[in-house]
Amino acid sequence: MAKKSVWQGAFWLSLGSFISRLVGAIYRIFLPRILGNYGVGLFQMAYPLYAILLAVSVNGIPTALAKQTAEKISQGDEAGAERLASWAQCGLGVVGLACAAAMECLAPWIAAGLLHEPAALWCIRALAPALAFVALEASFRGYFQGHQDMRPTAISQILEQVSRVMVMFPLAYHFLPQGVDKAAAGATLGAPVGAMTGMLFLARKRVRRGRWSLGRHVPWPDLWHLMTIALPMSLSGLLFPLMLMADSVFVPSRLELTGLTLHQATARFGELSGEAMPLINLTMVVGAALAVSLVPAIARAIIAKDRREANRQVDNAIHLVWLLGLPMAGGLIVLARPLTWVLYGESGASGALQVLAVGSPVLAMQQVMGTSLQASGHAWVPVRNLLVGALVKFALTWWLTPVAFWGIRGAALGSVAAAVTTAYLNWRDWVRIVGSGTDPWRTVLWPVVGTVVMVMGLHLWMISPVALTRWLRVALAVPLGIVLYGSVLVLAGETEMISQALKEH
Repeated sequence: MAKKSVWQGAFWLSLGSFISRLVGAIYRIFLPRILGNYGVGLFQMAYPLYAILLAVSVNGIPTALAKQTAEKISQGDEAGAERLASWAQCGLGVVGLACAAAMECLAPWIAAGLLHEPAALWCIRALAPALAFVALEASFRGYFQGHQDMRPTAISQILEQVSRVMVMFPLAYHFLPQGVDKAAAGATLGAPVGAMTGMLFLARKRVRRGRWSLGRHVPWPDLWHLMTIALPMSLSGLLFPLMLMADSVFVPSRLELTGLTLHQATARFGELSGEAMPLINLTMVVGAALAVSLVPAIARAIIAKDRREANRQVDNAIHLVWLLGLPMAGGLIVLARPLTWVLYGESGASGALQVLAVGSPVLAMQQVMGTSLQASGHAWVPVRNLLVGALVKFALTWWLTPVAFWGIRGAALGSVAAAVTTAYLNWRDWVRIVGSGTDPWRTVLWPVVGTVVMVMGLHLWMISPVALTRWLRVALAVPLGIVLYGSVLVLAGETEMISQALKEH
């Protein structure tokens, strides 16, 4: 397992994820202008349940399959790796179809009984077919990741998002005369079309490798081992969408206690989940990519009993999270109000965005530490820690959201508190299990200094008397922030440290 594969894989996954989310930002920006905040709220209500079913059916499989495939290849059993992947892909296809059928059949009860919003029915039905396509897509991604080839995953992410955006806007406009709920469902249909596109691309790549091998005998021991690895990983992926699902269920009702109508409360929920969260997700691209790419490297280091190498991989990953995550978070805090006004035509999401931005680097670090624990063979530890974080989130969200001063910002603060709690517990357990050597604060000083300098400069720029339109002032703030932050890193010698680390890997 070449060390450089971690960084190459992280690069491809970061690139694919960033472009995908950048394309996705197009619909996040313009969809509220078509559907309004209420329509966006309906659009978002279907996704937490979809994410839950996805976590149950497929979320842990790609990482587990990548880990097991890499181990078999390192042992010289390529035929066994191909046979395992082939049977896993068949099994996931069946599971995906079953989950899609269940979501389709239960859509009326989910909308009226669970979400208490009957208008969400059509969005749920429109989203259900995506489960079948995403299941197969996930299995193909795990196969390629196990072969240390992250490019197919990156390309499929881009194709999926481009296809999605190309479909959702025409359908939203087409169904708008029939009502906002139908228009939101039309926009939701972009998800299954995008997933199908990504799945077909990966399937073509898989077939071209010419190694499809089911064989006469089902590898039950390998499949059972795969499931035991995937189960805790799936539960880790399940807890976050469960939190989102809980938000969609009780945040609007808790907001009603502040005097809002159900329509207004749904619109506020749309501001949090449909406007603020997509911008926060952009700050976590590198953390998510590193989390996936670290799995085979950490697993190999632990098997070789090279704990020093495992700690160094994690340290370098956290350093990169600080270097890129802190300035992005600082920029969002300063530019929250003008940015949401430029993107969405109003600044209602700015308060929630500022609160979420505070915790976004920690959330990325939590992803890195949680995946590292899973790769080290302690997959149930992050599940327990995520559960503690979820309890913290539910308590704060339930308590703060009905308070008029906090409102939707209370739900955002609950998410930040959950990220901080889980990140700390993951780091503590990593040190306990793997040994001391990983210190997340060792490399945070200069990124913090650079972020503070950048934030001060951006604040002065935004209040300066220069006669510019709002969108141009915001657009120029981005390169200004990069120059200010980069200058501090150059003066501190951080760029030399980065270049040396990349050469070593």
